[in-house]
Amino acid sequence: MRSARLLSFLPFVPFALAVTACGADDGEPASPFLTRPEAGVRREVFEVDGVHAADAPSGATTPTEFEVTTVVRYRPDTRTPVPASAIVVAMPGFLAGASTFDGLARTLVRRGAARGVAVEVWAIDRRANMLEDDYGLELAEARRDPELAASYYRDLSMVEGRVFDDFRVQADVRYMSEWGLAVHAEDLRRVVGVVPADQRRSHVFLLGHSLGGSFAEAYAAWRFADGTRGADELAGIVLVDGILGDTPSTETEYLQGSMGAGFPMPGLVGIRGSTPYVALPVLGVQALLTAEILGLRARFAPDAIVDDGVRDDQFRLLFGYAGEVPDVTNAAALGLAFDSEHEPLPFVRATLGKLQGPTVSYTSLFSPGPLQRPSDPAHTYTFVDGPTQPGEYASTAALAEAMVDGRSNLAEWYFPARLALDLAASGGANLAEDGYAAGYGLRTFDGELDDAPVLCVVAELVGSVDRCEAVRARVAPTLGAGRPQAGQGRGTAGQDAPGFRVLDVTSMAHIDPVLATDHAFNPVPETVEMFLDEHRGTGTVVVPALLATE
Repeated sequence: MRSARLLSFLPFVPFALAVTACGADDGEPASPFLTRPEAGVRREVFEVDGVHAADAPSGATTPTEFEVTTVVRYRPDTRTPVPASAIVVAMPGFLAGASTFDGLARTLVRRGAARGVAVEVWAIDRRANMLEDDYGLELAEARRDPELAASYYRDLSMVEGRVFDDFRVQADVRYMSEWGLAVHAEDLRRVVGVVPADQRRSHVFLLGHSLGGSFAEAYAAWRFADGTRGADELAGIVLVDGILGDTPSTETEYLQGSMGAGFPMPGLVGIRGSTPYVALPVLGVQALLTAEILGLRARFAPDAIVDDGVRDDQFRLLFGYAGEVPDVTNAAALGLAFDSEHEPLPFVRATLGKLQGPTVSYTSLFSPGPLQRPSDPAHTYTFVDGPTQPGEYASTAALAEAMVDGRSNLAEWYFPARLALDLAASGGANLAEDGYAAGYGLRTFDGELDDAPVLCVVAELVGSVDRCEAVRARVAPTLGAGRPQAGQGRGTAGQDAPGFRVLDVTSMAHIDPVLATDHAFNPVPETVEMFLDEHRGTGTVVVPALLATE
C-alpha cells in the first residue's frame, strides 16, 4: 500500500484567502485545509490507496486515480498529533460524504479535549467521491462567491481558466459495477490499517450513519481472505439510524433488482448493463449540486434573495405544485430543501428551525405524514434558525458549513449501486459460506462471532428501538477476550448492557444525530463519548502527521 498522504494544496490556493487556521500551538502558517477556524479542533485531509477492483464484464477497468479513499481527519489542534485515546472512523450513508459528520466530529474532539482525552474522528469519502468535479464548489467557497459555482456547473462558463465537462453519464463509469461491498470493505480496512496493528482492537471504533450503519454491521461480520474478521480490529461499533436488513435478498432479487426505500433498485444485471450508479429519480445528480449551491449561498449570504429557476423547478417537483415559487432568502431555501417540516425524502431531513410565512399542508408518497409547503407566492419567506426549543437539533448555518466546507462536501454525486445491492444481500450478517451470495464475493459470514460492543442510536428513519433487537440477536452473546468489558453480556430485549447500548432519539430527523452541535437538547455526543470511554483500551495510540508524497 502506498503511504497515506496529507493533501497540502488546492488548484487555486493563491486566492483561498478566506480559509484560515487558528488555534495552532506554535504559530504554524495557516493551511487551506484548516477550514471553519475553531480553537482546539483541526480538520485536515489525507488519502489512502484502495484495493484494485475487478474489471467489469464489459471490459471497463477502474482508473487507478479513482481507487482512493479520502479521509477527513478531525483531531485536537496541535501541529504534531497528540496520542489518541480513541479514533472514530465514520462511514456516511446513501448519497452522502464525509462532511455529514462535521457537527458530531467537532463535538467529540472538543469534548474530549475539555477532559484531557484526545479523540479523533476520521470521516470517510468513498472512492466514488473521486469522480466528482468539485472545482467550482471549492472555488466558490474560496472566493466567498456562490454564483461562481452556478456559472461553472450550470452555464458551463469558463471560470478561472476551466470549464465544467458536464456530469458523468452511466456509460462513462461502467467499471463502477464492480464497486461493491467487497471493494469497500477492503478500502476501509486500508484506512483502519493506518493505525498500528496492535492498537486497532483497543482504540478504533467504526461509526456508520444510515446506509453506513448497515455497512458497519456487514464490515464487522466480514471475513477477510487472511481469516481476520472486521470486528477483530475494532474496539466498538456505533450504528446511527442505520441497521442491516434482517434477511438477505434472494438470488433473483440480487440479479434482477427490487424496491428499496420506495425506489426501484437495480439488480446485478442492470448494474452491469446500464446503471452502475444510483441517482435520485426524476431529480438526478443535478439536485445534489443544487443542494450544495444552496449551502454556499446560505453560508455566505443567508439573508439574500436569489432568482434561481433550476432551484424553483426542483422545488416544484419536491413539493408537488405548479405555479410561481415565492421569494425565499438563501437560508429559507436551504431550510425548505432539508427541514423535516417540508422535505419529503426522509433520508435527507434535519430539524433546522422554522420557516417564516404562510404554509399549507401537503402529502407525499415518500413521507409518512403531512408536510408543509409555502402557500403565498407574493410573500417573501425567511427562516429562524434552530435549535430554539426541544424537538429542534440543528440549524441551516451548521448544515451550510457541512455542505461545502473544505475539500469534501456532504453529497456523493455518483453512489455505487453495487454497494447497496450487496448490503441487501448481506442481510442478517450471517451468510452461508455455500450460499449464492458467496459466489458473488460476499463474505459477511461471521456476525454471530462479532464480539465487539455495539451502540445502537435510533432516530426517525429506523423509527423504533425494536429494530436494534435484531442486531442484538445476531452478534456474539458476550464481549471477546482482551476487551475492557470482556465477558460482559449483551443483555436482553429492551435492556441496556455493557455489550449493547441503545439510545432512543426518534424525535430526531435522520441527519440530526451527526449534524447537530453540542447543546442541551442533543444527547448523542455525550452518549457516544461515554461509549468510547467504556470500551477503549488503556493507553493511547500515536498516528503521526500524514505527510504529502507529491
